[in-house]
Amino acid sequence: MLELKGVTKIFNAGTVNENVVLRDINLKVDEGDFISIIGSNGAGKSTLLNVIAGVYPVDRGTILLDGRDITRVPEHERARFIGRVFQDPMKGTAPSMTIEENLAIAYCRNARRTLKWGLNNKLREEFRQKLAETGLGLENRLNYKVKLLSGGQRQALTLIIATMVKPKLLLLDEHTAALDPSTARLINNLTEKVVLQKGITTLMITHNMEHAIKMGNRLIMMDKGQIILDIKGSDKTSLTVNELVGMFEQAAQRKFDEDRIMLGARS
Repeated sequence: MLELKGVTKIFNAGTVNENVVLRDINLKVDEGDFISIIGSNGAGKSTLLNVIAGVYPVDRGTILLDGRDITRVPEHERARFIGRVFQDPMKGTAPSMTIEENLAIAYCRNARRTLKWGLNNKLREEFRQKLAETGLGLENRLNYKVKLLSGGQRQALTLIIATMVKPKLLLLDEHTAALDPSTARLINNLTEKVVLQKGITTLMITHNMEHAIKMGNRLIMMDKGQIILDIKGSDKTSLTVNELVGMFEQAAQRKFDEDRIMLGARS
């Protein structure tokens, strides 16, 4: 479904502030893979998702999605077949519009534009059913402005918006990091349910090692712009946090001291 060949991204190239954020990344993702991506701050995780989404152009390398070379395809065109949920609950929705208006826009994302009304009772009932699955009571608030929702409610809505029309690829950039632990668990459970039900190929960044081990069928760890671990199958399901730390130290040849990840793993 997704393949990166020799992808390199450099910020401030040729200056004293040159920063090679991604170094010759090679990655193959099968259709239906749910990959957790973990690594210390500055490892290149978010930049990886951003080059896939088209936010940043790559300096070298090729990106293929479903057999199509999208390396030079602009971000707004990729957004038609790549869904995204961000860390900031304020992103991914139109806050001054209602819940049903946001969902209607997502529903018509790839449809041919016509002069027919975008909303009708049949569509509203479909929206209610999807919202009811969140367990947050959103199905009774179709006319609420999105800006009035809590962070957890908005993230749940953003996830539904991103997957309303099944995307070829779903990118989750620490989408529970800004939430309290109980709400984060709820959103993670909803994420697994939606991704598995629809069979969506997914890349998810997390700072929580337990979440990375528990969620998905594959785990990637990045360090200094490179993929240093790629764990899947039974090796992943039987993995512990301490074993993962040991594998990192062996691969990176240095002590693991990322407090934020360790704290997340024990929360």
